[in-house]
Amino acid sequence: MEKISLIRYSPEYANPTLTAQLVECYRDVFADGPWHEWLKCSQCQRYWGIKDKYQLAVMKFLHCNVPLVDFWPREQVIRDLYHEITPKASCWLAMKDASVIGFCWGYPITIADLQVKLGISFSRELGRETTELVAYQDEVGVVSAYRGRKVAKTMVAHRLGDFIVQGLSVGIVRTRQNPEPSKTFLWYINKLGYRILAHYPGGDGRVILGRKLDGLRELLAEAPERNYDSNQDILFETEVERVIVP
Repeated sequence: MEKISLIRYSPEYANPTLTAQLVECYRDVFADGPWHEWLKCSQCQRYWGIKDKYQLAVMKFLHCNVPLVDFWPREQVIRDLYHEITPKASCWLAMKDASVIGFCWGYPITIADLQVKLGISFSRELGRETTELVAYQDEVGVVSAYRGRKVAKTMVAHRLGDFIVQGLSVGIVRTRQNPEPSKTFLWYINKLGYRILAHYPGGDGRVILGRKLDGLRELLAEAPERNYDSNQDILFETEVERVIVP
């Protein structure tokens, strides 16, 4: 049986090698579908995914007569890690041997502050006071080779446990519905009972989802993380360890 280990992560205490691996994992995940955020044109902001690499090679990696640049520069990802993964955040990494293959983090935040952060209002649809703390489920991603193997589901379950210990009762997530729905969207809507609270305007394709955390642990225990690229629910069973990083 293949072993996948889960470890807690904080950029403040992790060794630089682990942080560098997380940065590369993050870039790999978002360079793939449905985000396709690999390279972009600094002039017109058009962007391409890793699937477009042969097309870009023909273009000599130029657009608007300038070289393409990283959509997610390493320096920006590192800054984001320090900004988002605060002492109150819950962050888990999935490790295969010594390599990061997945990540998952989130943190408590008031509805008012989260609406400002996300640039969209959803409190009326949620039916909660804007001063209430909610669990913002910020990021979850797994490299393509390990999707459909319960890796994301197990990280989300560990993060949920941290949220419950903090006394949070509502979970909020931003994900993509169109033009290509993310696996997160399909899983959260079809399996975990989340509902759409808000759509970003102008054909953006992103949505805000939410639901009560009560009962979610049971759904995570019973609902398989479907691999939507296959007719099988789970391609490979994983053995997970909880390893606490100081």
